[in-house]
Amino acid sequence: MYAATSGALVAQSAVDTIANNLANVNTAGFKRTLLQVQAQRSTQLYRFQTDPGNAAAQQPIGALGSGAEVYDTPADFAQGAIASTGNDLDVALSGPGFFATRDGNGALGYTRNGEFSLDQNGTLTAQNGDKVLDANGSPIVLPLTGKAVIDRSGAITVDGQTVGQLGLTEFTNLSALRPQGSNRFVVSGNAGARPATTTTSLQGSIEKSNADVVRSMVDLIANERWFEANQKSIQTQDTANAQAVQTVGRSSN
Repeated sequence: MYAATSGALVAQSAVDTIANNLANVNTAGFKRTLLQVQAQRSTQLYRFQTDPGNAAAQQPIGALGSGAEVYDTPADFAQGAIASTGNDLDVALSGPGFFATRDGNGALGYTRNGEFSLDQNGTLTAQNGDKVLDANGSPIVLPLTGKAVIDRSGAITVDGQTVGQLGLTEFTNLSALRPQGSNRFVVSGNAGARPATTTTSLQGSIEKSNADVVRSMVDLIANERWFEANQKSIQTQDTANAQAVQTVGRSSN
């Protein structure tokens, strides 16, 4: 019963994860979440037998598994499709890099969502309001008038004058990036941040979510069936226990 319960809980976590991926299928820069499952720690069983006049005998029987559990929920950083928008402040990234941002509390974050805009002071901001940083870690400020041009290296010019450089960052250990919200990531552990060398900027485009609708729907159905199978196993065990309680020890007279 406990093994089936653990399986049902894992299936429920999988359904929640897949549902979140489906909900963000139209979120720019979204990276789908994976679910890694592992077996729970097993318990070694022994048979103990004591005969009159003899020492207790211990005989190993084998390991008893106790079910499954969620090991981790990492993000899949595969490149999403690039779609043209025609907006001068929309920037898509081709390659493994990220835009560096800073929120209102000063916390550093990273995103692949390049749907940028200017606030009332001309500061380049991400869709969630975070300030977009340059190569030196400072907010990028643009003139409120003039045509902005962003080249493939991330250099920004307005009416021919260089005004900034997107601070593109790559990581040697992507597993140290943890999602915070729908398309923002924060560093947890040693991520090996470094200036981007293999990432290019594409102005007037955005990177779409890498969530696969068809695959997610198939996985959703499979995990719902997995949950139902574990649920039926729990019900069967519960019925057997109820019958045992009613019948064991009952006198035949």
